[in-house]
Formats: sequence, structure tokens, C-alpha cells
Amino acid sequence: MIGLMLGGACSRGIVQEAPPLQRQWECDKEADEAMKQRNYGRALLLHHRFLEKEPANGRALYHLGYAYGQTGDHRNEAAYYEKAIKLGFMEEAIFFNLGMAYGELNQMEQSIGAFKKAVSLHPHSADSHFGLALAYHRAALDTLAEEEFLDALKLDPTHVDARLYLSVLYADQGVLQKACEHLQMILDIDPSNRRARQFLRRIERE
Repeated sequence: MIGLMLGGACSRGIVQEAPPLQRQWECDKEADEAMKQRNYGRALLLHHRFLEKEPANGRALYHLGYAYGQTGDHRNEAAYYEKAIKLGFMEEAIFFNLGMAYGELNQMEQSIGAFKKAVSLHPHSADSHFGLALAYHRAALDTLAEEEFLDALKLDPTHVDARLYLSVLYADQGVLQKACEHLQMILDIDPSNRRARQFLRRIERE
């Protein structure tokens, strides 16, 4: 088995247009500015203050969860996402980030469920298929993981993370030719990709 240590996939950005039929919530501008500046301590403080006045504001709860996630507190991150969802905040990104948070907590059943919801909301999102593939991979459901990685690549052939993790899956299965093919495709897309180049060299030395 050839392993590769990869950093976790990043959470999605928080600034999105809400679907037309979804209830509109406005968050506190100062709190969101702190988020944009990556001042997460201040963002946490300001979002908590804002939610004291508007405890049922789904967007503010989402942003608060995101801020917790950026500080590494994934338990609170997931909890505030769940609160926002119960209030009707149903954007694809919250389910993507919820899936990532549960993955960090090693709660893979919940992670898979969240990513499935993200895919159902936006079936043409390569990122959501990638997230679901990643959750399946972490849960050792390799056949399902492969299917979702490939679906992500059908939607976006330049999705480097999907190709990289798919190459890891193939290498772990001993299917080294396929792993090398995807690593070479990454280098064709991004010749400076250090992780792909290093992993390809490791396989070639086997």
C-alpha cells in the first residue's frame, strides 16, 4: 500500500447568493468584515453578539459555524450549521461544510449524509461530488468513492483535488498505472503541483 498524507479539503467560502425561494437573512456587516479579514476571534465575538438580538437568523448561525471551523473547533462548527439548517438555511455550501466538519470529527455516517444533501441540491457541482467521494474514501467505501471521484471529474476535468485523491485510492488498491495516469494529468494541468510530482516519483520507485 502506498500512502500519501494530504491536507484536508478547504471549506467553501461564505459569500453566496441565496436561492430565490429561500428565506432571506441579513448578517451583521461588521461581523462579516471580520470574517473576510480572517480575524476569527473577533468574528466569533461579533456573531455571538448579533445572534443575541436575532437568535433565529440562519445566515448568521451559518457564518458563526464557519468561523468556529476556521479555528479548528469542528464540534461547534457542526452544531451551528445544524441550527441554521433547522431554521431553513438550505444552501449547498452549508451541507458541504457540514460534511467536512463531520469528517474532521470522524463521524462518517453524518459526513456522508451531509454531502449527499449537497449533491441533491446541486447535482452538477464537482465540489459536492468530490466531498462525497472523500467521505466515502474515509469510510473505506472505495467503490462508491471511485464513482463519486469520477463523477466530479466528468463535471470538471481540471479538478486537481479529485484527481489527486483518486490517485491515492488507486495506489492503495495497487492499481498503479491508473494512479500514475491521473497524477500525470494533474501535472499537465498544473506543472508546479508538488504533491502530485512527489507522489508520482514515489510510485515510480516502487
